[in-house]
Amino acid sequence: MLISTTGIVLYQADYSETSLIVKAFTEQFGLQSYIVKGVRKKGAKIKKNLFGPLSVLDIVSYGKENAGLRLIKEVSIHRQFNVIAGDIARSSVLLFMNELLYRSIRGEMPDKKLFAFISQSIEELDSGSQQTALYPILFSLRLAGFLGFEPQNNFSEAEGFFDMQEGEFSSQCPDHPYYIASPYSKYLSELLSTDPETPFPYFDHASRMFLLERVLEYFRLHLPAFGEMKSHHILSTVLQDLEG
Repeated sequence: MLISTTGIVLYQADYSETSLIVKAFTEQFGLQSYIVKGVRKKGAKIKKNLFGPLSVLDIVSYGKENAGLRLIKEVSIHRQFNVIAGDIARSSVLLFMNELLYRSIRGEMPDKKLFAFISQSIEELDSGSQQTALYPILFSLRLAGFLGFEPQNNFSEAEGFFDMQEGEFSSQCPDHPYYIASPYSKYLSELLSTDPETPFPYFDHASRMFLLERVLEYFRLHLPAFGEMKSHHILSTVLQDLEG
């Protein structure tokens, strides 16, 4: 039985001498695992470079709908992203998004709204219409909403502490260390209020990285198997170097 779907690559690893294991978040079936045989052979019909981070592919595979590891028969690029490949800042953001998604998406249930959000987010990053430096935080905050722990933006001067355990702002400092205080709580509220169609607010590099670290801690609190991110350290270095 042949099964066709569109998938976004989250992970790849070499398998045996010539094959590849690929994990992709698919539009029709959620998170799926695939094996691509012979992909590392010279002159292979399917090229390994198709399975780069967050590549959006049309995949035809063998197997039943509930199969564990499916064998890929055919694969082609569903959507080409050209700007990201030639831009070190956007490439670094893409790698961050890839790791965040890989650590966050665990279930195999399909979620077409989440799939559309991820696809649109990659397209936004590639379009160059978004401020690259703030995009990792904005993407993370929006992703949290799709995963079921969206931060509530009830910030006010009276409610200036963001309680990461509760996911909302409060008037008193929580009796645990998982909170964001002023002025960063106000910055967070501004980001939560930012519309994708409007200009982003400006924050310096140190403030952005502090907020990103706290947002990732927010993910760890709400996703027990999330683990420790690594790519944001590289992202920080790249953005800081580019900003001079």
